[in-house]
Amino acid sequence: MNKKAALEISINAIVVLILAITILGLGLGFIKSQFGAVSEQFGAVSAEIKSSLIEKIKESGELLVFNRAEIEAKVGKPETIYVGIKGTSGEAGSVCFRMATKCLRPLNPDNRCTETMDRNALVGGKDDTSTTPVETWFKMFEEVDIKNNDVGVFPITLQIAKALPDTYLLEFNVYKSATNGNCENPGDFTIYQSKQFFIKLT
Repeated sequence: MNKKAALEISINAIVVLILAITILGLGLGFIKSQFGAVSEQFGAVSAEIKSSLIEKIKESGELLVFNRAEIEAKVGKPETIYVGIKGTSGEAGSVCFRMATKCLRPLNPDNRCTETMDRNALVGGKDDTSTTPVETWFKMFEEVDIKNNDVGVFPITLQIAKALPDTYLLEFNVYKSATNGNCENPGDFTIYQSKQFFIKLT
């Protein structure tokens, strides 16, 4: 009887193990398919936003556009916005542009902007605001090459580690190589375009 019971327990253990492996495989397959679908959807959305910004620049004649003029954000949750920049150099080849953000003021007068809300660009070898924050609200390409009459569309990740809930007015600045040099040899920079936008932090 002990041998028979031990055999039944072994068979049961094997069956449970097979079922567990099967369920695990199905679960992993489902998760993989979901991630694949999300990645494809994200790629489609990114391409759609890029086309929309390029079309917006062509229709309006603007040199700097956003896909959102007001951003709703939560502390700790990343948000992605897109910026479109049209290159105008009048020359063949690529020209270097630098991007920067600056907090102008909060809606609540008792609140205030801090250095960590900015993403500064180096202009002419000197920091535009005389400070260089180690950690900021924004992650983006510091320098980008854009050809004459081309439109560059770039993602910007906003992630706020700590701040008071409020509506903040910010300024997005684009600087252009003063010598029309590319990003390997840009030289000094001059202001190219500026635009204001809002972040509503909850």
